[in-house]
Amino acid sequence: MRKLFSLLSFVNNIPLKWKFTLIYLLCVLVPILSINVLFFRQMSENIQSREQNNLQIAIERSTKKAMDMIEGGVKLSHSIATDRTLYELLDKEYTDIVDFYESFNGVLTGKMRPFMSAYTYVENISVFTENPTIVSGSNYFILNDAAKRSPWFESVSSSSSAVQVLMYKSVDPMNAQASKVYFSIVRKLNDYPLYGRYAKYLRIDLKVSSFEEILEGEKPYLTISMLDPLDRVLLPSSRYMMPASPADSGEDSGLVFRTPLGKPSYIQGWSLVGLAEEELFQSAMQSSIRFIWVLAALSTLVPTSLIFIMLRSYNYRIRRLSRHMEKAKNEKFDLIVLREGKDEIGGLIRSYNRMAAQIESLINDVYKLEIQQKDMELERIRAEMKLLQSQVNPHFLFNTLNAMLVVSVKNGYTEVTDIIRNLSQLLRRMLSWSDVPVTLQDELHFTEMYLKIEKFRFADRFGYQFDINEDAASCLVPRMCIQPLVENACKHGLQAVKGQRVIRIEAWRTDTYLHVQVEDNGKGMDEERVNEIRRMMNESLDSDENVGMRNVYKRLRLHYGERVDFYIDSRPNEGTRIGFRIPAWSADEEGKKHVYGAAGG
Repeated sequence: MRKLFSLLSFVNNIPLKWKFTLIYLLCVLVPILSINVLFFRQMSENIQSREQNNLQIAIERSTKKAMDMIEGGVKLSHSIATDRTLYELLDKEYTDIVDFYESFNGVLTGKMRPFMSAYTYVENISVFTENPTIVSGSNYFILNDAAKRSPWFESVSSSSSAVQVLMYKSVDPMNAQASKVYFSIVRKLNDYPLYGRYAKYLRIDLKVSSFEEILEGEKPYLTISMLDPLDRVLLPSSRYMMPASPADSGEDSGLVFRTPLGKPSYIQGWSLVGLAEEELFQSAMQSSIRFIWVLAALSTLVPTSLIFIMLRSYNYRIRRLSRHMEKAKNEKFDLIVLREGKDEIGGLIRSYNRMAAQIESLINDVYKLEIQQKDMELERIRAEMKLLQSQVNPHFLFNTLNAMLVVSVKNGYTEVTDIIRNLSQLLRRMLSWSDVPVTLQDELHFTEMYLKIEKFRFADRFGYQFDINEDAASCLVPRMCIQPLVENACKHGLQAVKGQRVIRIEAWRTDTYLHVQVEDNGKGMDEERVNEIRRMMNESLDSDENVGMRNVYKRLRLHYGERVDFYIDSRPNEGTRIGFRIPAWSADEEGKKHVYGAAGG
């Protein structure tokens, strides 16, 4: 540990500019140059390996496509060779041409049509027979002397293999003066010895153009040729039966890829040879070299620029530290905790840390400031509560109401007496405001007194309903949280309605929440007006519009904070529904004080 501390002390004593110089040379420049050299070598090898793998995959892909076409033709020949009906009709001796065409039109003409549609790469299907009673045409031909002299017949007649795949030149049926390259699958039709009176042969001609499309599909990256066992070029057809060049034979290095066409005996020794353009490798290598040069330049210039900027920032940081030291006189500073060292910045840090003794007084000031901010927030909440509570103060009405009550009793105005009594109780409750919560049952009783007054106004055209869950009746709610909503419904929703007016008040309790809802069948509001009221809910109460509803919302927010869910739904000519959801606490629950004592909780 002492040696370690001695080394750290030695490093701390080195001037800052020499530290940066050593860091740049030993930790930036030399490693970057070394890494770039190694990266260039590795990348060159990877590019060559990648390109070779890509080209090998390309030639294998072409091999698979070509082999799929050949195997498809062989499977097709097997399907035809196992058709017993075909043997029977080809071995039959026909009395005349009419007899043959009856069989031809009834059965033979439909034998090959589905195969030609299903195998799009099949150019033609021909069946040859020595039966002299058939008529050559369509897909069926007499095996005459000209056909026996053709290359395909010589190949199949001299071979013991059931299937022969061969390429050959023969007369073009569309132009007797020209020859054409055929890619054919030939087999003897001898699966049913019972119908062996006449020799029969099947020749399926595959489209040479389909094979050439496969070979051309990998250009310009790879030039592919198909070779026979004697290394003669079969495809492309323009070089048919030409001796393979050294590149085609695989004698060149690196750029030639050769793969067998397949394992079946009928294509044994056939292969595909791909010749890659040398420019492909050169182009990829040039791109690699350019990328590495750009990377080397960036990896060298960027660290150099950063180190230069850091050296330039040396004096700037000293000036900033000096300004912080000046600010420390006004008790505005942060403590720097580290091993100072003996360089220039270390001396400034030691000077700055001498002011640490003043940190406790700064903490005290911050603590006092937080207390002042909390007191100001509490005063704001109290002022807002007083504003919400100071809505009605009609003391002068009580004497008048009492006089009217006496007169109504003397004259037997029973209905008027009940209304005056309810109105008096309403006003007394408004004036005797208290922040102590009441049960939902008490609040609904107060609301019902107001509804009786409204029913007196509207007579038989007004009715109200209560649907209160038994568990909800004992829940505590803030005073005057339902009556303003009912009053708002009577004032804005029901006055303009003709016919029966109904207000419905519902309340129910879930596990943790109390739900209260006031619904009327009034004139309702459109969506634009509902959205406008929703925007007004958080505005001040200076405006007289919807003050009752906003009063309820603000007092609920003061009591329950973010746990309040207040909603308004309305449809024109259908009515309005206003409700809220608050935490459910009953009168005998101990948590009551916590809920109503923390504003905004």
